Amino acid sequence: MNDVVWLTMRRMRTPLIVMILVYTFSVFGMTMIPGQDAQGQAITINYLDASYFVAILATTIGFGEIPVTYTSAQRLYVFIIILPNVVAWLYSVGSILGMFLDPQFRAVLRRARFTRQVASFRRGFYIVCGFGNTGRMITHALLRRGSHAVVIEKEQEVVHGMALSDEISHVLALSGDVTDRDLLERAGLNHPNCKGILALTNDDHANLTIAITTKLLRPELPVMARSETPRVTANMASFGTDYMVDPYSIFAERLFLAFNSPIKYLVQDWLISVPGSDLRDLLHPPVGRWLVCGLGRFGSRVAEVLDEASLPYTVVDVHPDRVKDRPGGVLGRGTEPQTLVEAGIEDAVGIIAGTGDDVDNLSIIMTARDLNKDLFFVARQERQENTELFEASAAHLVARRSLIVARRILMVATTPLLQSFLQHLINQDESFAHRVAARLKSTLHGKAPSIWTVELSGRMAAGIKLAKQESVPITLAHILNNSRTEEPEHLHCTCLLLERGASRTYLPDPSQDIHAGDRLLLAGRESARHEIAWTLSEPHTLIANASGRIMPRGSLWRRFSAGK
Repeated sequence: MNDVVWLTMRRMRTPLIVMILVYTFSVFGMTMIPGQDAQGQAITINYLDASYFVAILATTIGFGEIPVTYTSAQRLYVFIIILPNVVAWLYSVGSILGMFLDPQFRAVLRRARFTRQVASFRRGFYIVCGFGNTGRMITHALLRRGSHAVVIEKEQEVVHGMALSDEISHVLALSGDVTDRDLLERAGLNHPNCKGILALTNDDHANLTIAITTKLLRPELPVMARSETPRVTANMASFGTDYMVDPYSIFAERLFLAFNSPIKYLVQDWLISVPGSDLRDLLHPPVGRWLVCGLGRFGSRVAEVLDEASLPYTVVDVHPDRVKDRPGGVLGRGTEPQTLVEAGIEDAVGIIAGTGDDVDNLSIIMTARDLNKDLFFVARQERQENTELFEASAAHLVARRSLIVARRILMVATTPLLQSFLQHLINQDESFAHRVAARLKSTLHGKAPSIWTVELSGRMAAGIKLAKQESVPITLAHILNNSRTEEPEHLHCTCLLLERGASRTYLPDPSQDIHAGDRLLLAGRESARHEIAWTLSEPHTLIANASGRIMPRGSLWRRFSAGK
């Protein structure tokens, strides 16, 4: 039975029984007591009149349509039933109001409404489990990219706060245990338009539970989960979780890339940065001895990178067991000058503030800068609200956990071709990275690009199919030029990858021909994205752009023009 109906019947059962019994007894009594008309003849009230009279009596509306004057016996009976009827009605109405004000009943109403709204979805959507900093960033990005999201979050205050934001107030959200199977199903786990599950809570065990539940109930559904411990990551991988995101391991991998190939790191950073943000300049992490302050989950992964890069380092940590296993390690927090001096900060080339406390990490950077201003500073940031403080600290690299997870999951969920391109970038020699950097620099003019995929099918392939019928070859240059200007104008956009069937062409030349069914990975301005979509969806514009001639729109005019 529907939860709302069941709870309503349970709460209203006693008030309804009381009201029905009192009302029935009152009506029956009224029909049994004889009355008297104006001529003195004995009459009885029928059931309709009696029901009408008791109804206006009990609701205290008053008497306006009494057929005849009541006798003393009838008045005595009315006097007896007034109080029970009024009390019964007030009891019932009060129970109804109390039910609607009850938090449990309102929660049931919210769940029922949420379930109906999710079931009515006709477009693809992702289920976002956890609406912290990471979930918020991913939801905003999904909406900007034309996807839908359904949010489940354990904190009711967070869900209420979503309604105050103009951008996400329309997003369906429900509070509750994100690991509850029933809640996942209400959020659309079994919905045919569900595109995937994003497990983004800050609890690895909760993310593991979500991944297991999804893979058992819908094994074909993609699951992308956040995981910050190797044990949980391995556990997720064992039963087929599609993608596990460990922010600390990802940052360590990128740091290793910065040591080995600064240009590859730079191009990768450009392509995963927030669209519209300033492009980073080339970084050259120095080679020499480093200080690692904090050897927890983050610091241990960075230490592995330094080992892999054959770079010496000194550990500073408050846990004696971590220090004793590292030759030359210093016991301390790293926020005190004497600890850093003991660790040899004067001749170090860089310092990594990797404790689990943002204030300590900021303190380490400020103290270290006073002792050696030539250091390369790497910091760990845990709380999103401290972003401005870390920016003011002028650290060269900041590991922002939420941002790292959001970027990686968005890349996998919305632009999987970008992941393929970045992997190809890492495996190629540096000449390829320099070519990519040169093309991006000439196109983006100092601002990070939007990344999107264009699939040349359906409406987006209409122009290409018509061009093929007219024997007009279409190349990348034709869609990367502005179709609305008379003079040739290259859009602020470049093609990173062209996928045709099983083959992929990385950084294709503008003269590369394109066919229906191709998939293009593009990087550029949002304005270029709209122009390209308009060009591809307007067949005559595309042909005019490619051939230089205006093509008649109607088939009759095209035949007439061909005959001439």
